[in-house]
Amino acid sequence: MGIHQEMSARQRSWVVAGVVMAGGAAALGLVIAPFLAWLFVLSALPAAVPLVLREQAKACARACLVIGTGLLTWALIGAVIGMFLFIPAALLLLVAAFADAGSRPGGWFAVTAPLATVAVFALIVLAPDPENEPPPYFKATLDSTQRFHDREFNERKEHLRDFGATSIEVSEEYTGRLELHVGMPRDFSEGRSRDRLKEEIARLPGVVEVDFCTYRTCDY
Repeated sequence: MGIHQEMSARQRSWVVAGVVMAGGAAALGLVIAPFLAWLFVLSALPAAVPLVLREQAKACARACLVIGTGLLTWALIGAVIGMFLFIPAALLLLVAAFADAGSRPGGWFAVTAPLATVAVFALIVLAPDPENEPPPYFKATLDSTQRFHDREFNERKEHLRDFGATSIEVSEEYTGRLELHVGMPRDFSEGRSRDRLKEEIARLPGVVEVDFCTYRTCDY
C-alpha cells in the first residue's frame, strides 16, 4: 500500500473507536472535574487528527502511533487529576497504528517515534515553568453529597472570596464523593494568604479534608 492510499475499513474502525473513546473521556471529565474542563478538552482534541489523514493510510498510522503514545504518556503523568480516563483511547489509537499490515508505520518509525514522543512530551510537561502553569487550587472533600443542597454550606462557601478565592465549584467525583474546588491567585493581596484561605475552607460545614493541588498533583 502506498502512503496516499485511503485507510482500510479495519484501520478506520480502530481510529474511530479511539476518537469516540477520547471524546467520551473528555465528556466524563467535564462532569467529574469541571474545574479542569479545559484540560480534558485540550487532551482529547489531538485524537481527531488521524481522521483528517483518512486518505493517507500510512500517514494516518504514524499519526496514531505518535498521538497514541503521547496521550498514553499524558494519561499516566496526569493520572492524579483524572487524565487516566484517556488510557483506553490511547491504547485504541496504538492498535489502529498496526491494524492494517499494509499501512503500518515501518520498523524504524515504530521504534524511534514513540521514544522521541515520550522524551519531548515529558520534557514539556515535567519541566518546571511556573509562569505558564495554571494557578493552584484547594480541593476539599465533603462528608455527604447532600451538602450540595445545604443552605448554610452554600452561603458560607461564597464568602471564601473575601479570603482570596478566585473560583468556587462543587462537583460529584466518579468515586461518588462530593468535592469543593477553590481557585486562588498566584499572589495574595495584603491581609490574605493561602493558609488563611485553607483554614476558612476547613471551617465549612461538612468538610473532612482539604488538599492543596497544582495541575500536576495534590498533597494528599
